[in-house]
Amino acid sequence: MKSPPLTQQAVEAAQAYLALGDALRLASLPGWIVADLTISQLKALVLLEHHGALAVGELARSLNVGNPAASILVQQLVDHALAERSEDARDRRRTLVRLTGQGAELIGGRRRQTEDNLSRWLGRLSEAERAGLVRGLGALVEVARAEQEQEGPATAPDWADAAFSRLIL
Repeated sequence: MKSPPLTQQAVEAAQAYLALGDALRLASLPGWIVADLTISQLKALVLLEHHGALAVGELARSLNVGNPAASILVQQLVDHALAERSEDARDRRRTLVRLTGQGAELIGGRRRQTEDNLSRWLGRLSEAERAGLVRGLGALVEVARAEQEQEGPATAPDWADAAFSRLIL
């Protein structure tokens, strides 16, 4: 579906949103640098945080990598004490992977840091500015949800990228 041309106001809104994302990423960068993880490891952590537990093969498909690469990735997360493996009680041939407490705290801590930054910045706006922002963002979310419902579920790699973007925003 082709989108109509953007008005100048829509272009400015998109640029402001992207600038906010840049500011949030920059503010949380020191915490991610200390984590010393690869992008693939971060994506895997986000997927595990969202799903609770995944079989290694499911993680591989979600990240659009082969099973051997996913197994290596899981081992790296286990070595960092961020994930743990267990046998699937329903199918002993499957190995499930889930976050450890340390892994959940890493993801949750970064998310809390982003929320803290947003809260502090939002606190510096007037009531009217916050109300306008809530209305505008709410409307944008509704448009996005309606479009996503129309298009159907996203493919796994796209979903993984979107989840990762939410994490670092």
